[in-house]
Amino acid sequence: MNEFFAASCERGVLRLRWAPDVHITYEIAVRAARALQGFSDGWVLPLLVDLNGVAGLTPEARAGMNAYRGFSAVALIGDGPMGKVVAAFSQRSLTPTAYFTKVSEALDWLSGQGSRAAK
Repeated sequence: MNEFFAASCERGVLRLRWAPDVHITYEIAVRAARALQGFSDGWVLPLLVDLNGVAGLTPEARAGMNAYRGFSAVALIGDGPMGKVVAAFSQRSLTPTAYFTKVSEALDWLSGQGSRAAK
């Protein structure tokens, strides 16, 4: 884990856990996307994002996340107000995105979304 996030890949699902109290800027979001891309091995994989503890998100980061096409689907996990805010804005995403409060439900949804080879 770096100071802003931890990235990994488990059973074909990319995982991103934000550090507590992180304020996500565009630059930090790009760093996270690049770290996740390193796990993909030429595939466009589903992503599970833990939003618990996120303190804020800049408009530039939000726009970049919504426009990014590097994941087959994105499941957002959270139970606080920031997770709900991010989930509301993510409805504009070009990638299928859904918000959950339980990891098991998010993983079930992601399993139905699939992966694809990167172009």
